[in-house]
Amino acid sequence: MDLININDAMSRLNNNKKLYVMLLKKFDGKAMLNDLLSKIKSGDVVAAEASAHTLKGLTANLSLSDLREKAEATDIKLKAGDINIDTAEIELSMNQTIEAVNLFIAENS
Repeated sequence: MDLININDAMSRLNNNKKLYVMLLKKFDGKAMLNDLLSKIKSGDVVAAEASAHTLKGLTANLSLSDLREKAEATDIKLKAGDINIDTAEIELSMNQTIEAVNLFIAENS
């Protein structure tokens, strides 16, 4: 799975790469992930599900495919009431996605 689906992003944004770069610069994935992880750690399944759902939606809108998939899987588990989430995959995906986003921004700014 691609970390960033550029074709999808460009179709969403009418091929406006400058706008996409601006949106990616505003993406604070680490803060969102830390929020999700702290809610999972505290055992608050409702708040954790809301955070996972928000992350899933934002990453879908930004065409961050792999991270969206991991956020969706987390969201589904939390909606089912399962707070025992192995967060290693979503953490790895976030780190890889942030690297890919930073590279894309550097190449297109």
